[in-house]
Amino acid sequence: MLRIQPIASSLGFLLVMSLACRLGPIQAHTYENEMITFTIPSAWQTTEEFPYHSVSPEKGYYGLGVQELVLIQYQGQGKAFFAVAAAPLANGEDLETRFTQAYQMAMPEIENASQQLFEQGELSGYEITYKRPWGEPWWQFRDIWLEKDAVVYVLSFRTAPDSFDTYSDPFDQILESFRFKE
Repeated sequence: MLRIQPIASSLGFLLVMSLACRLGPIQAHTYENEMITFTIPSAWQTTEEFPYHSVSPEKGYYGLGVQELVLIQYQGQGKAFFAVAAAPLANGEDLETRFTQAYQMAMPEIENASQQLFEQGELSGYEITYKRPWGEPWWQFRDIWLEKDAVVYVLSFRTAPDSFDTYSDPFDQILESFRFKE
């Protein structure tokens, strides 16, 4: 009987591993709602709630005055995130004004900010990269601001500062697949 028990344990382990191999890694798939669509790369997943997620009802997504629509992360690791957030423009307000004001009022302070115009295919707007503390850790952000039908959309990528270059390819893949629905 002593010899059967290790064999049964080994067979159970092999069965679990076999199933895991058949399921394989998370495959790329599409996220869409009534306004937007983009491809979620393999090894990334949507998530509803986790400890690194910080949305204030008063100030919106990371104090930028927009509300989060969707958030994805790199396979549950808490190391790389992509969010889409949005808010209507006020009467007479334009994208450039909203973009500029968001970072002038951003708390806590942002550091090493670099901004530029953004253009990719049919998309155009503003882009900013910066570091900022949020909670205990510091984060490196790359935010792209777009406007469609008097609504601003912020496509926000973030990682730990030392991981930012590691995730630049998946960020670019997401961005290249992003589309507004007609």
